[in-house]
Amino acid sequence: TVTPGAMMKDGNIYRMYYNGWSNQYGIWHIGLATSTDGVNWEKHPQPILSGTSGWEYQIGASSVIKKDSIYYLYYYGRNLPNYKIGVATSTDGITFTRYQGNPILTNQENWELNGVLYASVIEQNTQLQMVFMNSNGTGVGIANSSDGLNWTKANNNPFYTNENTANGWAAGKIAYPNFLKVPNEIRIYYSGYNYSSQYLKIGMMRKSNN
Repeated sequence: TVTPGAMMKDGNIYRMYYNGWSNQYGIWHIGLATSTDGVNWEKHPQPILSGTSGWEYQIGASSVIKKDSIYYLYYYGRNLPNYKIGVATSTDGITFTRYQGNPILTNQENWELNGVLYASVIEQNTQLQMVFMNSNGTGVGIANSSDGLNWTKANNNPFYTNENTANGWAAGKIAYPNFLKVPNEIRIYYSGYNYSSQYLKIGMMRKSNN
């Protein structure tokens, strides 16, 4: 089984870091596929990161960014019911080394419950900013970093919850926040649903970047 992970355009090459496993209860891996047109993809023959044990028993990529010629691949570690966030770095986008200070983000606050996951990272005014979700999909938080390795959570987390959605359209859960920079603004896309509906929907919040 393969699932979406993180993607970036690196010069003329698209890099897709995707998640895969042969047994959903066993170890999960992160693979790499590359493309020159975004349509036809070639897989790297072996996983670029694999789950191990403890908090990294199952891992999944959620964001990748290139800063000062270094690739930072952010991933979540899952050992149910717990989730934590780690990072691995690379100089070529293929051979990654886990940061020795992992995990870089853990559940330290009551709202985070059994863990934090699905980090999405952008570069903002020479700094890095991360949005992440809590384990039960009721809130999202922000963290900031100057080096991509050491992160400080914002004081007002969670800055957005399922109860903040318009007319309660996602009062059940919100999940998978994704940062995106466009001209003059920053956006966060996320999925959500209401317990009264079986359908997942996509929401968006925006902030001026002037």
